Amino acid sequence: MSRRVAVRDDRRISDDEQLLVRMNDDRDVANALKLALADAPAYRVVPGFELSGALTVSCFAVADEIEAQIVVRGTRWSWYGLSRVSDLRALGCQLVATNVFDGDDLLPLSDRHVDVIVCPYPPEMADYATLTKAERSSLRASLADRFTAILRAFDPRRTTGDQAPQV
Repeated sequence: MSRRVAVRDDRRISDDEQLLVRMNDDRDVANALKLALADAPAYRVVPGFELSGALTVSCFAVADEIEAQIVVRGTRWSWYGLSRVSDLRALGCQLVATNVFDGDDLLPLSDRHVDVIVCPYPPEMADYATLTKAERSSLRASLADRFTAILRAFDPRRTTGDQAPQV
């Protein structure tokens, strides 16, 4: 996928708003971190992150649990998590509304899309895709605690089915 990100103004990112995160493939924190590292250059369009990009968690703004379930039921997702904007800001996260494109196609739910910026991509590091296996491993290890803490803000994991929540 040729992923492209565009910043947009969105007044819905108030402290009372909740953010929904898809937890299907992202339940594995190590895998989610790898994806965030690979996507970091796309976030050079975000003011303040022009130099190296940012590690993000991709979310969707919802008013409450009911609206979250409506969004999830309209997708193929099975697991999700919710967190209040105020809780994420208390963890030191910056939130930015973005539109995400696959090539020229705007991805579904883009009008609700919000990226939680976990941290800047280390400016002294080359793009993740160009690093050696050892450099990638070292970089992931240095960012794992912070990234895990942000994903944990979306616990407990929820489902719209009969499955028990996961943590």
